[in-house]
Order: sequence, then C-alpha cells, then structure tokens
Amino acid sequence: MPIDCDIVLTELIKNAPDEAAAIDKSIDQIEEKQAELEEQNQAIRECVTDKARDELLAYLQGPKLTELQLLHPATPFLSDVYLVVGPTYGTIGYGTGNITDWEFRQDIIPVPIPPLPAYIVVYTYTPGSDPLIDGWVSDYDFGNDYITHPVGIGAAYGLEPLVDMYEQGKATLLGNKAKIEASVGVFEKYLS
Repeated sequence: MPIDCDIVLTELIKNAPDEAAAIDKSIDQIEEKQAELEEQNQAIRECVTDKARDELLAYLQGPKLTELQLLHPATPFLSDVYLVVGPTYGTIGYGTGNITDWEFRQDIIPVPIPPLPAYIVVYTYTPGSDPLIDGWVSDYDFGNDYITHPVGIGAAYGLEPLVDMYEQGKATLLGNKAKIEASVGVFEKYLS
C-alpha cells in the first residue's frame, strides 16, 4: 500500500509542538532529579565520608600517635614516631578513594647515605588490628561507593554516575527537540 506523504508529514508537523513541549517537561524532570542526586551526594560527603575522614585523622594524630610513641620510644638512633598521610587519603573515587593512605614512621638517626628512605614503618592500616579504625574505614568506604559506584557493575546506585547518565539523557532530548522543531520547516516544503 503506498504511503500518503501529505497525511504523514502533516501529522508530524501538527505533533511537533506537543512533542517539543513533552521533551521540555522531561528535561525539567531530569533537572529536578539531578538536583536531588546532587543534594544526596553532598549530604553523604559532608555527613559520612568527610566526617569519617576527619574523625580518623583526629584519632591518628591523637590517641593512636601517643600509643605508638609509647610502644616505640625515641632513642639515640630513632626519632619520635610520626604520622605521614598520603595524597589519596580522603579522596572520593571508585576503586581509588580511601582513608587508608597513611602510615606511622620513625626516622633512623644518623641517616645513612644509602639506602633511602631512612625511616622504618612502625604501623599501617591492617584490618582487624584496631576496631575504631576499622569502623571509620568501613563507613568511609560505604559512602565512597554510594557516591561513585559505576552504573552496570552489579548495581546502579552511584550518585555521580547517575547524574552523568541523566546529563547524557538531557543532551539526547535536547538534540531530539532541535530536530523536531527544525523538521516543521523542511516538511512543510514537501507538502502538495
């Protein structure tokens, strides 16, 4: 059966404004959902991961440092025990964010020329060795995963990937809307 081009094109032209309006409504809904996800992201960062990070650091710089300095006193050949925090401590990222990038060191005095570094590691994070540290690490890891877990790796709850997914959806809808709006002028030229 042959297609009646005038009927089909007229219908497309007639429906274009409603389709563009529906896309605008969908974009508004996407933006509302993105704002909600961003608020959740901020709450988890400020109230869970940042808090766990800060509480652990305060513990490491206070009671844990004191405990280790008592266990490993300074001598003529060893300095006081001190905390070294690495660059990934407190970062958010799937598979990379952590609060375990730290260690307690004690310098060897006098420093031998080779080999470097001239220190010994006195204590690093070892699961099960300190229940307080385990609690903060576990809570931080939970919040970090909740924020960053990629869509499609066994779940779809990662807030940052969801926001990105919504952004891609919004871009697709905007492209569709532009094409629908532009189609009216083109299709009108080919009506009989």
